[in-house]
Amino acid sequence: MRSLDLPFQPIRRNLYTPEQLFAGYHPDRPDSFTETADFAIYRHFVTHNNGFAVDPYLGMMQALHDQTITQGCIDILEGKRVAAVMGGHRMKRGEKAYRQTARLARRLARAGIMVCSGGGPGAMEATHLGAALAPSPDRDLERALEQLGKAPGVPETGGMVDAGGKVDHQAAVRAHAWFRPAFQLAESLDAPGESLAVPTWHYGHEPTTPFATHIAKYFQNSIREAGLTALAKQGIIFTEGKAGTIQEIFQDSNQNYYRTFEHFSPMVFLGVAYWTETYPVIKVLRKLFAAEDFRDCVLVTDDPDQAAAFVENFKA
Repeated sequence: MRSLDLPFQPIRRNLYTPEQLFAGYHPDRPDSFTETADFAIYRHFVTHNNGFAVDPYLGMMQALHDQTITQGCIDILEGKRVAAVMGGHRMKRGEKAYRQTARLARRLARAGIMVCSGGGPGAMEATHLGAALAPSPDRDLERALEQLGKAPGVPETGGMVDAGGKVDHQAAVRAHAWFRPAFQLAESLDAPGESLAVPTWHYGHEPTTPFATHIAKYFQNSIREAGLTALAKQGIIFTEGKAGTIQEIFQDSNQNYYRTFEHFSPMVFLGVAYWTETYPVIKVLRKLFAAEDFRDCVLVTDDPDQAAAFVENFKA
C-alpha cells in the first residue's frame, strides 16, 4: 500500500472552511499567498498534469476526494432551499453589476435561501459577500463595497505555476494584493451569513473567495460544473458573463429540458439587452423549451428585486 504522500486528504469528513484553505496567508507578507494549503494543492495539481493524472493511484485519490466533496455538499444542503448566482469572473469590485449582485445575494440569504456560486472572483465573490453580510445592517455592505473597491479588478495571474512547479512570484504578489482586502474583511466578521462556494483547482491561479462559509473545492472542473447546476434547485440567476457563464446556461438548460432532477428549476437572466442582444441565448431557449416552461420558469429582467422574488417564490 503506497503512503499518502499528498497535500490533500483523499477522504474528507467535511467541506473546506476558509480557515483551512487559507491557513498561512498573512496580509502583510506577499509571499504568504504561496504558503497556504490551497496553494500547495494547486501546485501539486499543476505539476501532475492538471487533473489528468498519469499515475492511477493519484487519479484514484483525486476521484475519492471529489466524491467526498460531493457527499459533503449533500449533507450540508439537506432540507435547504438552494439558489445559485453565476456570472463573469472579470466583474470589477465597485462597479454597478458587482454591487447589484451583492445586494441580490443578500436579499436571497435573508429570505432563508442558501446561496452558492463557483467561488471565484467577480460576480462569484459579490454573491458570497452579499450572503456573508445578510445578518448585518445595510450600511455594512456599503462600507464593504467601498473597502473592496480599492483593489477593483482581479489581476492577470495565469501561469502562476508552471508544469515543473516553478512559481511566478510576481503573479503571486498581484494575487496577494487583490485577495488582501477581502481576506481582512472576512476575518472581521463575527458571524457571517452562510453560503456555499464550489470552486476548482482547474482555475487555482484565481483566488477562491474567503466570504463563503462552506467551500466545496474540486479537482475535476466537469464534476464541479454539473454539480453546481444540479444543487441549485431553487433556481439560478445568470448575471453578465461570457464563455463560462454561457456554458453553465446550456448545462442548466439540458438538465431542465430533460427533467434530470424531476422538475424545471427557474432560470433568471439579469440584463435584458445583454442576454437578448449581446449574447442572445434567450432566442435559443425560447425555441428549445416548451411554451409553458418558458413562461413559468424563465425570467429576463433588469430589476434585481424582480429576479430575487422570482426565485424566492418558486415552489418545486
